[in-house]
Amino acid sequence: MATKTIDFRTPDWKRQSLVNAYYFFKGTETPEFTQQDDCITTSVNPQFSWGYDDISLLTTEQYSAGVEITLTCAFEGRGCPEIIFVEDLKRHTDGSFRYGPCFEVVLYKDGLNVWHHFLEDGSRWHKQLGLTFPVAENETHTLRVKVTHKTLLIQTEDQNITLHVEDLPETFHVGLTACEGIVRLYEMTIAE
Repeated sequence: MATKTIDFRTPDWKRQSLVNAYYFFKGTETPEFTQQDDCITTSVNPQFSWGYDDISLLTTEQYSAGVEITLTCAFEGRGCPEIIFVEDLKRHTDGSFRYGPCFEVVLYKDGLNVWHHFLEDGSRWHKQLGLTFPVAENETHTLRVKVTHKTLLIQTEDQNITLHVEDLPETFHVGLTACEGIVRLYEMTIAE
């Protein structure tokens, strides 16, 4: 099994095959993560309606069933660390990478959600899973998602979830998103 570990505690993580990416439907802002001693983090950003950066990091290569992504993270307030699966990654006219249709596995203070965004303009989405349980702010958490054929195996806290996902594409880019508050990212592992 090949494993790639991206350690966000050091600026060397930028040498990995990850690119900053942004939703097509969330405006023209292209913020970047702030490097701290032990992580990368989002910042307050009054240009977004919820007041914080919204940033994704995606692989340039595509993966398929069998891949497992593990994210070590923390958050404050409404912050949402996410593992994401993106069907298509495109260069926008401004030079940034943009994406539309995707699946998001979202950890937040009230539990875990899985969202499917259908269209590039963000006009259609579906909540495929919503579990309510307390998740502590300012503590380190591990979120793990393994993809099998049309299934997401999700682990976090004391939760083990199996979710059938009929519309999951055969191949996809993998990565993470930090949005809606302060999110701290420590490490991401991709195993296949």
